[in-house]
Amino acid sequence: MGLSAYPALLKSSALAGLFCLTAATAANAADPMPLETDGDTLFSDYYPIAARNISGATCFGNGRCLLVADERIAIQSLKLDIDGGRPGFQSGQVLSALFDDWCRRTSHKSTCAKQEVDLEGIARRGNSVVVTGSMGNRRKSGNKARLRWFLAQFSVGRDGNPIRKSLRIQSDQPILRQLFKPHPKIGPFAEKPLQCGGLNIEGLAQIGNDLFFGLRSPAHRADGQALIVRSSTGILTAHSVSHVEPTQTYGLNFRDGDGNPIKNIGIRALETFGNRLLIATGDTGVSAPDSRKKTDKLIKRCRDVISGKRLPNISGRKRLQPRIWIWNPEGNRDPIELTALTGAYRNEKLEGIAILGMPSPSAHSIDLLLTIDDPGDVPALAILRGLEVPRSR
Repeated sequence: MGLSAYPALLKSSALAGLFCLTAATAANAADPMPLETDGDTLFSDYYPIAARNISGATCFGNGRCLLVADERIAIQSLKLDIDGGRPGFQSGQVLSALFDDWCRRTSHKSTCAKQEVDLEGIARRGNSVVVTGSMGNRRKSGNKARLRWFLAQFSVGRDGNPIRKSLRIQSDQPILRQLFKPHPKIGPFAEKPLQCGGLNIEGLAQIGNDLFFGLRSPAHRADGQALIVRSSTGILTAHSVSHVEPTQTYGLNFRDGDGNPIKNIGIRALETFGNRLLIATGDTGVSAPDSRKKTDKLIKRCRDVISGKRLPNISGRKRLQPRIWIWNPEGNRDPIELTALTGAYRNEKLEGIAILGMPSPSAHSIDLLLTIDDPGDVPALAILRGLEVPRSR
C-alpha cells in the first residue's frame, strides 16, 4: 500500500464521514425491521455481553441460523420466526463447548470460558461452517493477540447441532500469516495496532473451495479502496508454511452515485450469493486512544508502518452509513451498491449479513438477516426484505 494514500485524518475524517452519510439516494435506501426475541436473550447463560457484540451470521434454508460474537468463543444457533406480523427469534444452543479440547491445549483454563479469539466472520458451504478470528491486535492497547489468529471448520447435522468429530482448527500463526505476508499491501500491517492501519479481518465467505477474507484494514483510505484476500480451504489443514497455497488479493473500489470514492471505507461483512459476494461496508477506522500515554505508545509502534507522528486509521465523528454491495470475483469491475441503511439503523455498525431461505443465484430479490455490533437503541438483529440484485455479469 502506498503510505501516501492515508489522508491527514484528524482534519478530514469528520467531513468525509458527513459526506458519506448524505451520499445514498432514496432509490437505494433501506429501512430494516428489528427482530425481538421470543424467549431468552442471546448468550444469556454463556456471556451476556456477547449479545451486544454480534459480528456475523449464516443461515440455513429452514429458518435456522448461526451467530458469532467477538467476545470469547461465542457461537450460538437461533430459530427465526419472521412469517407473522412481528418478526422475532428464539435463542438456541451455544456451541462453545465444541472447542473445549483445543482450549485445554492453549491455556491453563479447563474450558473456553476466557479464550478471546475475537470471532469476526462466519461462512458455510452446505452444512460445513467456517469461522475466523480477526487476526488483529487488541483495539484499546494495540498489543498483539496470538489467540486471534484462529480459523476453524465444523459441520452441523439436520438438527442444527455440531458434529464434534468434524472440527478442524488452524491456529498456527506462521501458517496463517502466509495468507497475508506475501502481499505488500497487507503483509507489513500484520500485528500492527489498528490505529495505524493494522490487519483486521471482519468478513468471511466461501465459494466452492475458496475462502474470501474481507479486511476492515489496511485500506486505501483516501481512494475508497478496501481489500479482500482469497485462499484455498487447504489453509485449514496445512501442516507447515510450505503447504500453504498462494493467495490472491483484490483491491475493490467503492464509489458513490456520482462516481466519487467513498473515503475511509472498510469491509465489515461478506456473504455468498451464487458465484458472487455480498459485501457490507462501514468505517475502516477505529476509535482514538483515550489517553496521551496510549497515543504516544501507539505512535512509537507505528513508526515502521507510516511516516510522521500521526495515527491515520482513526474514525471520524460521523460514522459512514452502512452499505451493501454485490461483486463478482471473476469479473473485472467495481462492486455495485445495492442499498444504504436508513432509519434507526443509519448510524449503526453493520457487521453481519446472511441470506434467508434458499434463493436461486439468479433471483431478482433476496431477504437478509442483519447483525449489528454494539447497537445503540435498536435490537442487534434485523431483517431486510426484498433487496433487489442485478443479474450476474
